[in-house]
Amino acid sequence: MNLSQKIKNINFQNPILLASGTYGFGLKFKEIINLTGGIITKTITFTPITGNPPPRIYEFEGGIINSIGLENPGAIYFKNKILPNLKNLDTNLILSVGGTSIEEIVKVIKILDDEIISAYELNLSCPNVKEGGISLGQNPKVVEEICKETKKITKKPIIAKIPTVFCNPIEISKAAERGGADFITITNTIPGLVIDIERQKPFLGGISGGISGTFLKYYSLYLIAKIKKVVKIPIIGCGGIRDYKDVLEYLFCGAMLVEIGTLNLLNPFLVAKIIEDLKKWGKEKEIKSIKEIIKGINIEI
Repeated sequence: MNLSQKIKNINFQNPILLASGTYGFGLKFKEIINLTGGIITKTITFTPITGNPPPRIYEFEGGIINSIGLENPGAIYFKNKILPNLKNLDTNLILSVGGTSIEEIVKVIKILDDEIISAYELNLSCPNVKEGGISLGQNPKVVEEICKETKKITKKPIIAKIPTVFCNPIEISKAAERGGADFITITNTIPGLVIDIERQKPFLGGISGGISGTFLKYYSLYLIAKIKKVVKIPIIGCGGIRDYKDVLEYLFCGAMLVEIGTLNLLNPFLVAKIIEDLKKWGKEKEIKSIKEIIKGINIEI
């Protein structure tokens, strides 16, 4: 099965994207990264962020809660010290961009706009920072404005990674489309809290964190089935992918691409097996192109 497709003038060799933060900035595991449709970097902000104090990760059966806190060296350092080392990637480089205001997000893209970048993913839904992120993404008017302002300053496609809690994700998705977003990503982690009963206080250094793992798939599929009926722009599915069957569920449900996240943290090499298993499944089913299955099944919810 031919897994490649062209979407918004970007050639994807397969539908697999590496979710933001799971392979850092793409400096390591390049042989794995190059097998995929693209890597989404850790979120980059205008000023450097040291992140949350440890512990930052809590693991539970089927997933994790992370409280990294958008640790990154800032846009200028990234442009001068990191971006030049990514020119030899043989797949799409998608930058995750964040900030506490529309102005800051615009400023980051202005600094980083480079020919080697395929697209920008706006992190409008990160629950493990105290400012920005999810608070920006909860307001449809703000989401629409962010998308409009970022589209003005770059010719690269804009991906809006929207929040799906404490807001109406259908209205947020429609707002992103009105603002000119080229893709929407559904969904990000959702907020969570862990209590250390011995110390009688929160376990994570950042107090709260973002829950990810297998259960997110079912929530994300539900949202995609709803949202694909009200927006025309491509949807990127994200949440709980463990194997090729999970990828197929997303594609059947209407997503054109998927992001794999938590699995990469558990085993950074499994994504290669998922890609091979997709090809084998397609061959067994005598399906020539991935486009034959990205049609979306008719689900009434």
